[in-house]
Amino acid sequence: MLKAYVDLISQPSRALYIFLKFTQIPHTIQHVALRKGEHNKAEFLKINPFHTVPAIDDGGFLLSESVPILQYLCNKHNIHSLYPKDLQQRAKIEAFTHWQHLNLRYGGSILFVALFSQPASGKMPIDEKSVQLGVKVLKASLERIEQIYLKETPFLSSDSLSIADLLGVCEVLQVHVGLGMDVLTHYPKVAKWVELVRESVGASIFDDAHSFILKAGEKVRKMEVSVPKL
Repeated sequence: MLKAYVDLISQPSRALYIFLKFTQIPHTIQHVALRKGEHNKAEFLKINPFHTVPAIDDGGFLLSESVPILQYLCNKHNIHSLYPKDLQQRAKIEAFTHWQHLNLRYGGSILFVALFSQPASGKMPIDEKSVQLGVKVLKASLERIEQIYLKETPFLSSDSLSIADLLGVCEVLQVHVGLGMDVLTHYPKVAKWVELVRESVGASIFDDAHSFILKAGEKVRKMEVSVPKL
């Protein structure tokens, strides 16, 4: 049976988690606590020598990186609704998965590290230059999602849910829920899209996947970290 190694504080881990629950591919979840350094242990490095989650073990076939994992599982299990056979539709999906790494994901990750990970580990004061950069990249990314990826379609460059949406929505929720940055008020198309993805995969699956990151948001408030406005 497929084994999926995840930490639900990780955006791409949540995307894989939602995907597996939604598609009902037989699997087991192996939790790898990044905050405890479990990704550095010898046992996990046999699965993924790059020290990152998510990763999978599919009957001895080992694979890391969320995008190829999702592509592989869609191809293996013929899940063409989330990763179409049509080359042009597929190319649109892949265009977003490539773009988001140095845009949406980059900006959100800078902010999450600066405003949660480092303060939680006692590293203060907050790196304001990193925060400014993160806000700049995040705002530009959200504007492009509104103006380009959601310009004419309810999902990202598509009329139906795809793996691009699963990856993208988890990045948005990382800052909206995990940091308490009010993304959805300022970006109405993004807000509508997030809710549509939630409804499409099922609210229980979606909310379960984000329950852990909600705790991060609560911790940010308790630490009284100053979260910038968009």
